[in-house]
Amino acid sequence: MRILAAADFHEDENLLEAVIEEANSGSYDVLIAPGDFVTPDDFERVRDETEIPSIACTGNWDFNFEPPGNDEYEDLYNYAQIDFGKDIKIGLIGAVFPDDFVDEMIEWADGIDNRKLLYMSHYPPERLGDATVSGNRAGFAGFRELILKTKPAAWFCGHIHESFGQYHLMKTEVFNCATIESRKAFAVELGDDGVESADEVDLE
Repeated sequence: MRILAAADFHEDENLLEAVIEEANSGSYDVLIAPGDFVTPDDFERVRDETEIPSIACTGNWDFNFEPPGNDEYEDLYNYAQIDFGKDIKIGLIGAVFPDDFVDEMIEWADGIDNRKLLYMSHYPPERLGDATVSGNRAGFAGFRELILKTKPAAWFCGHIHESFGQYHLMKTEVFNCATIESRKAFAVELGDDGVESADEVDLE
């Protein structure tokens, strides 16, 4: 399965157009978008104009959206565990999630082949794509704990624009795919043994 991952559009029409064009290039099976569309119109444009399936979680700029999971915002989630395709499992943790999400996600992931397990969150895991321009860390300890305990193949996030890049923890590949400053996305190939390849995609 080939994934296009891009987040943090922040009403940049050129970025939206570039991501949609790349998604429709025939090279991908799914678009993963970890939040900060900012407006419902921009989310709907990505959803409706992308010819492949798209899965998105809300970001901190998306609080004005109606609660995800309703008919209007299908495929946009605050918090969910979903089956994708034949055997891929994706845990989504957007802008709003329960206090006990770590225990819930660990219970849900029990018995899942970790090579087929993915997570998407708007905020990054602690010390993985979370360094701000000031040098402070803004990642979530609970997300790092989930990586250590469930060992997913990949984790996709955004939020910290200046930390776009690929990171590693044990056998988990972490992708901060914030586009607004980097002007890039990630193309990730997921195979039988997890992430097989990952390349930066220039959106300009």
